Amino acid sequence: MTSASLPPPPPPPVPTRTIGFWRRLARPLAAVVLSFALAMPVAAVMVAAGASDGAVGAVVTAAGGGLMLLFAWLFWRGLPAHERRLAIAVKGRRWPAVAWGALVGFGLMVGSVAVVAAGAMLDPTVADRLEERSIDIGSAPWQRGLMLIGLVVLAPLSEELVFRGLLLRTLARRFAFWPAAAISGLVFGGVHIDAYEVWPRLLALALTGVGLAVLYRWRGYPAAVAAHATVNAVAAVALLAG
Repeated sequence: MTSASLPPPPPPPVPTRTIGFWRRLARPLAAVVLSFALAMPVAAVMVAAGASDGAVGAVVTAAGGGLMLLFAWLFWRGLPAHERRLAIAVKGRRWPAVAWGALVGFGLMVGSVAVVAAGAMLDPTVADRLEERSIDIGSAPWQRGLMLIGLVVLAPLSEELVFRGLLLRTLARRFAFWPAAAISGLVFGGVHIDAYEVWPRLLALALTGVGLAVLYRWRGYPAAVAAHATVNAVAAVALLAG
């Protein structure tokens, strides 16, 4: 056989993109920080213009959720293709997973209320702080509609991608699942906490974050989004009723 008849050599292997742990960890945290950093000036401008608390709250809630979803999507796009698929995959069939998510979300909401109620029983100052805390969801239909979109659609989509699809999966590369779930739950609770409600609200939110992490591991991203949306929807209905 002559050299002219030999098959061509195989192409060199394509180098695999590798992303370090700390860079992976910084991405979901950056999505949170950037969304807050860009939403707060919007609130400041609206307050300076004399907008009502309801209007400011509705716009900032929707804007913050939309911005976080945008940054989370950009960082998600930076992952290798197989990791992108795993981050938003559904385990099992989609609609049963979504149904399980809604059921688990209702249970998480009940558990969160129970933790806060127990805290109020143990510490009388908790009840006083909760009574003083008020959330203005607005009186105009567009304010309430925008608030609902922010709470029930944008927040679940963005936060589940940030805290479960990016943060939890990053932590699980370094730690076992339960420590990773606990850390991601604490970060999730810390992002939502008000300075004067560390106890017992942080505990309730952290436990909710751990529950969402377990659901994400069991049924995937769509189920976690459905659970998160259910929690927020129940809270929104309570606000509307109040």
